[in-house]
Amino acid sequence: MNGSIPASDVREKAGPRGQHHLGRARVLGVPDLLLLWNHLTWRSKSMAFVLLLVAMVYTLIAVFLYTSVRYDLTSQVRTELSRLTENIARNAANPLLLKEGGRLSDLTQTSNPLVKSVNIVDGGDVVVASTHLSRLGTRYLPGSRREILPADFYSRPIRAGGQTLGTVWLQAEQKQIDQLVNRRLGRTISLLGLLGVVTAVIGLVGAYLVSLAITRPVSRLMREMAGMERRLGLEEDHPIETSRGKSQDELYHLELAFRLTEKKLEEHLQELQQLHQRQQAMQCLATIGEMSAQVAHEIRNALSSLRGAARYLVHYNDLDNRQDFLAIIEEEVQRLYDMTQGFLDFGRSYETRMSNLRLLEVLARCVDRHRADFEAKNISVEIHCPSALYATLDASLIGQALSNLFLNACDAVPAQEGKIVVSASTGENGQISLSISDNGPGVPEARRATIFKPYVTTKTKGSGLGLAVVAKIMMAHEGSLELQTADIGGARFVLHFPPRRQSPTATAS
Repeated sequence: MNGSIPASDVREKAGPRGQHHLGRARVLGVPDLLLLWNHLTWRSKSMAFVLLLVAMVYTLIAVFLYTSVRYDLTSQVRTELSRLTENIARNAANPLLLKEGGRLSDLTQTSNPLVKSVNIVDGGDVVVASTHLSRLGTRYLPGSRREILPADFYSRPIRAGGQTLGTVWLQAEQKQIDQLVNRRLGRTISLLGLLGVVTAVIGLVGAYLVSLAITRPVSRLMREMAGMERRLGLEEDHPIETSRGKSQDELYHLELAFRLTEKKLEEHLQELQQLHQRQQAMQCLATIGEMSAQVAHEIRNALSSLRGAARYLVHYNDLDNRQDFLAIIEEEVQRLYDMTQGFLDFGRSYETRMSNLRLLEVLARCVDRHRADFEAKNISVEIHCPSALYATLDASLIGQALSNLFLNACDAVPAQEGKIVVSASTGENGQISLSISDNGPGVPEARRATIFKPYVTTKTKGSGLGLAVVAKIMMAHEGSLELQTADIGGARFVLHFPPRRQSPTATAS
């Protein structure tokens, strides 16, 4: 009637509420701390790390200083009590011999608040003087006589003339000792508190400076990553924006940015690889088309000459010109054969048999092979190559490449004044460079970009495959071919070989 609530209802309602609060306490435990830690920025985390480190160092120093000072103070008090016990034993020798009870009683009376009681016993452990008169004449047997002395008992024997007359037992007031030590420790604790405040201030400043120094490069890198994402158009697919509510850690965001960039880079690399393969295929088709057009043009010219000569021989029976037209037919057929053979040679795969050879010997053999061509036009040839220089190469293929370059040089240099210089050297990285220079007119600037393509030539006669074959042979050697301007005025073809190595048989297409 009066609106009171039964106690059972109160307990029933209090129970769930208590359980609810207990559940909330569990939720606010370690998982919530981890969640809070994840929401902190990297600067806050670095500051927390530095402060924690400073707190640990300060705690260790404070504990060490407190323990050391307390131990030193306790040792001083015990030393003082031990010295007091020894003084009493020294002064009690004569009164104990003379049995002067009054003087012995005076020795047991002390105003030192650290002393609880002093007992002087004779050789039979009978108390002859004590701060407690009720103990006179009784046997004094503390536990220290049977076991180890406790911390609050001190004893010294009373000796005279080399004999032990008795013992002085001093019992310390442990509470007074603790109070004295605590009073003396108060100043130390105050200094430690002041040191803690100063350490906290210095720790905060140091933590801020350290966190600033640590996070500044990370923040700069984050800005660079954000700018790169804007330039590359990666903001739409960026997972960082959706994760900012989960974490404020810059390193976490940077990791996500790097993962996204890596993923996008892999996709772009795959696209570039596909484009490169497509470009190579198209370039191959274009090269085949150019070669086919050149071959068709040359075949058509040869066939035109053959058709004209054949028609003349069919319609006219001119014995005077018969041999000339037969020579034309033979020459054109031979040109078709040479062109076809060159096309087949250029299209076949080169099987290299690599070996370490003295480069000077390879050059000398190739020059001797073309000695007649050089002497026919009175061309001087110079070889500049260290005798100890070795190179890993296929002697047959390199001989073919050098022959093509020598023949081109013979056609380019002027008669009677021609000069060819062959030189070889080693670079800093072990790469070997072999150059063939001439004093001819050189290669026009407009033709330099296409000089190594098949069927491209600056001569009136020639297949245009010589330099293309040389470039292909250098590819088989994992090297390169380069055109430069020679110091003596003409063209300079440089063959770059990789560093000397032992190589198994390789096949280049």
